[in-house]
Amino acid sequence: MQAIIEDKAKEPGFTNSVVFNLVMRRNPDLCKGVVEAALGFELSKISYIETEKTIQPKLTSRNVRLDVVAKADGKMIDIEMQVAYEPSLARRARYYESAMDTDALKSGVPYHELPESYVIFFCKGAPFGKGCAERRFAMMDALHPTEKMALDDGRTVVVLSAGNWAEAESPSLSRLLKYIHTGNVDDGSDDLTSRLENAVRELREDEDNMGYMTLAEQLEILERTADEQLAEKDEQLAEKDEQLAEKDEQLAEQRRQLAEKEEQIGRGQSIKELAVRLISEGRGEEFMKAASDDAAMERLLNDGE
Repeated sequence: MQAIIEDKAKEPGFTNSVVFNLVMRRNPDLCKGVVEAALGFELSKISYIETEKTIQPKLTSRNVRLDVVAKADGKMIDIEMQVAYEPSLARRARYYESAMDTDALKSGVPYHELPESYVIFFCKGAPFGKGCAERRFAMMDALHPTEKMALDDGRTVVVLSAGNWAEAESPSLSRLLKYIHTGNVDDGSDDLTSRLENAVRELREDEDNMGYMTLAEQLEILERTADEQLAEKDEQLAEKDEQLAEKDEQLAEQRRQLAEKEEQIGRGQSIKELAVRLISEGRGEEFMKAASDDAAMERLLNDGE
């Protein structure tokens, strides 16, 4: 256990959960820059930042632990750093949004005061495959897709694929996703990514922060590490299942071909026996005519059974 903690803590980068949370919380300007790059529009000010925010709608509900929650221009924004593959990303986003809504709207407050909410997932890989760096989801009318009518309920889920950083339309977003994916900053760059990397280095070098991982944070790293390992194993098992399914299909096809060959061999043997019998009976001409007529040959074979 200690070895895992030390390995995670030795050179933690921006995608490390603890480092990510600390950098975002202690540097509102950087948090603002990250959110602006993700959403594609400017914010006037980040007025509130909380990390590892835990929400439990009710005692019997599953609690939610959000990486970074920020308030800006009347909007609620959840920023999640997703390093491991998450097969239930969509349902997780749905639950996060509902938990944020429950937390934001107090008893007696009218629904129109529910703020706009954004759940942003920075995924180190490419959860939806190659070819697209940014996907933005909102509630749309499914019965009349050509009308493109949105429900306008104020909810948006943004999924950013760092593995597809080169496909991002915005240069700032492309650089940020590349930094998340590779951990490297382009030489001579003085944009958001270089400032993020400087904040990460300062955090690591600051002697006061040598013990910045509390027991709870260490346990969190262990938990997330275990989750990553389980997710990786699930992915490997799914891949093996797929390979086994393909092998089963191949075996079934081989069996079918073998059965077909056996049937052909059996038919050939039956035809040979029929020829010998008919020739011995003086019906060789009848057999020769049937040789070019499948239906006639089938009748002769059936008559001999």
